[in-house]
Amino acid sequence: MSDPGTLQLLATGLNFVPALLWTVVAADLWCFLRKRQSRGAVFLILFVLACLVAVHFSLWTLWMMIPLHLGSPSPLRGLLLALIDATVVAVLSVGRHFALIWPVRARPPTAAWLGVNYGTAFVAVTAIVLADLRLVDLSPTVHSGLFTLFPIYLVWLATMAVRDVRRLARSGVWRPGRFGELSSADVASLTLGLAFMVAAQLVPVAARTTPLSLMTRETSSPAALWFFGLQGAAGIAFAVCFVVRDLADVLRGFVAAAGALGATAGLYFGARRLGGRLADPELRRLVDFAAVLGVAFVLIPGQVLLRGALDQVVFRRSRRRWAELQAFLQHLSPELGVAECCRRVLAELARAMQFRGVAIMLADAEPVVHGEFALAPLARVWSGCASALPPHALGQSGFRGLPLPLLDALTEADVVAIIPVVSPRRLWGHVLVRTDLLGASFSDEDDQALDAVADQLALLLDGAELLARTRAVERSLAHAEQLAAIGELAARIAHEIRNPITAARSLAQQLVQEESAFGEEHRLILAELERVEKQVAALLRFARREEFRFEGVDLGELARATVAGFRTRLEAAGVGVELELADGVTARADREKMRQVLINLIENALDALEPFYSRKEAGTGLGLAIAKRTVDAHGGRIELASQADAGMTVHIELPLARPPEGPPRQ
Repeated sequence: MSDPGTLQLLATGLNFVPALLWTVVAADLWCFLRKRQSRGAVFLILFVLACLVAVHFSLWTLWMMIPLHLGSPSPLRGLLLALIDATVVAVLSVGRHFALIWPVRARPPTAAWLGVNYGTAFVAVTAIVLADLRLVDLSPTVHSGLFTLFPIYLVWLATMAVRDVRRLARSGVWRPGRFGELSSADVASLTLGLAFMVAAQLVPVAARTTPLSLMTRETSSPAALWFFGLQGAAGIAFAVCFVVRDLADVLRGFVAAAGALGATAGLYFGARRLGGRLADPELRRLVDFAAVLGVAFVLIPGQVLLRGALDQVVFRRSRRRWAELQAFLQHLSPELGVAECCRRVLAELARAMQFRGVAIMLADAEPVVHGEFALAPLARVWSGCASALPPHALGQSGFRGLPLPLLDALTEADVVAIIPVVSPRRLWGHVLVRTDLLGASFSDEDDQALDAVADQLALLLDGAELLARTRAVERSLAHAEQLAAIGELAARIAHEIRNPITAARSLAQQLVQEESAFGEEHRLILAELERVEKQVAALLRFARREEFRFEGVDLGELARATVAGFRTRLEAAGVGVELELADGVTARADREKMRQVLINLIENALDALEPFYSRKEAGTGLGLAIAKRTVDAHGGRIELASQADAGMTVHIELPLARPPEGPPRQ
C-alpha cells in the first residue's frame, strides 16, 4: 500500500463511491418528481440536495485524478477547489433547510431564518471562491486564516443540522411506516457522518500541515488517504438516511451502475494491456474495436441481468411473478363471493411481492386482512377520513397531504402504499400494503402491475356482486312463485270453507235468537263461526292481487286521522299515544292501503306480533305480512328492531311525492 499510485487510486475510489451513491439517489428523485408531478417543496429541496452532494464528491473524484505534475497553481486545480468549497457550503445550507421541513408536523422556517441561513452561505462562498481563484490579493496571513476558519464554519453548519434533526426526531429505529418522520436512527447516522467530517478536518492538524497543502502537494501520502477516505465515509454516512428510505431502487441502481462501470474499466484496461503486447497494428485496432463492442454489450444487457439477479436473490421476487398473478386472477371465479375473492387475491399478492401484510378496506363490508397487519388504529379513523384519499395509488411520499388522524394511523400500522380498487361502477375500497425495509419502495413496473391488479380485482368484485344479486333475484322470484301458488291454493280452500261456514253461521244466528236452555252455548258457537269467517276473509285478501291508486298523501294528516279512530279503544285500554309529526311531508302512496298498514301496526302494538303467529285469542296473524307487502309495493321499506326491555320499533320508509312542475317560463 506504499505505492503512491495505489494510494491515489484508493483515495479516488473512496470519493467515487459516495458520488455514485448520491447520483443514484438524485436520479430516483428526479424520476419520482417527473412521474408524480409533485409540487411539494420537500422533495424538490431533497432533489437539489442530492444533486449538490453528487456534484461535490464527483469534483473530489476529478481532483484526485489530476496528474501530480500540474501542481498547486494550476488553473484547473483552482477552479475545482473553488467548486468543491462552494458545493460543500451549499450542501450544508440546503441540508439544514431540509432537516427543518422534512418532519410532517414541523413548522416551516421563517423568512428571517432563511435569509440568515442562505445569506451567510452566500458570503462564505463568495469569500472562499475569490480566495481559491486568487481573484483578490490577500496576504499570506489572511489567506491562511481564511482557510483555517472555513473548516470551522463547515463543521458548525453540519453540527447545527444534526442538532435540528435531533430536536425534531422521534425515538425508534427505521421502520417502513415511519419514513415520513425523523427517527433516532437518522440522528445516529448523521452524527456518524459529522464525526467523520470533523475527523477529516483534524487530519491536516495531526500531519502538521494545512488542508490546502494536503490536497495539492501531498495527495499520495497516507495522511491524504485518511483525509479523502474520511470525507468519503462522511458522504456515505450522510446518505444512509435517504438510501434506507428507497433501499430497493437505490440498491438496484448502485449495483447495476457499479457493475457496468467495473466491467467497462476491466475491458478497457484489458484491451490496452493486450494491445500493447501485439506488434501488428491491425490486430491492435481489432482488439480496440472488440473492446468497444464489449462495452456496449456490458452496459445494456449487463444492467438488466444484474437487476434481475438482485430481484431474485435479495428481494426474492421472481421475474415471472406478475404473469403468474395475472393468470391467477383470470382463473378466479366470482362465484366465491366478494370476501373470498379479496382474501385469495391478497394472499397471492403477498406471495408474489413478499409483503409482510396486506389488507383491503372495503367501502361497505368488513375489512379483509392477510399476514401481519395492525388493523385497529385504521379502524378507528377510516370511516371519517377515507374520503380524503385521492382516486389514484398513493405511496408514502404522498401521505403528507392526508388528514393528521389518518396519517397517524397509517404510520402506526406501517402502511407504505395505498391502492384504490375502482371499477367503472363504484369504488370498492383500498388495498393497504405493509413491507420490510427492502420492499418499501416499488419500481415503475411494480406500480403499473399493482394498479392493473387492483383494476382486475375491482372487475372481479363487480362480477361477484352482480352474480349474488342475480341469485337473490332468482330466489325472490322462486319465493314469489311459491307464494302465488300458496295464495291460489289458499283462495280455493277459503272458498270451499266459506260456503258451509256461512250456512252454519246462519243457523247459529237463528239458535241464538230462540229462547232455550243452551243460549250461552249457541252464542259461543256463533262467535267462533264469525271469527272463522273473519280469518277466511283476511286470507282471501292476502291471496288476492291488489291494485294500488298512488297519489300525494300527507303522512302527518294520515297518522292523525288513523290514531283518532283508535281513540276510544286506546283510552279504554289505558294506552297513551304521542305523535311527533312534521308538517308538509308528502309521500307517493295509496291512502287507503297505507291507512290499513297503520291500523295493522297499531292493533299489533295493542295485541300481538310476528307474521302467521299471534298470541291473541282472535286474529289472523297476517297483519304484519300484509303491511310488509303493501310497503314493498310502494317501493318503500319496513324494518322492525327489538331491544331488551325497550319494546319494538317499526321504521317505514316511503318515496316522497315529486313536487308539481310549475308553468314554463316566458
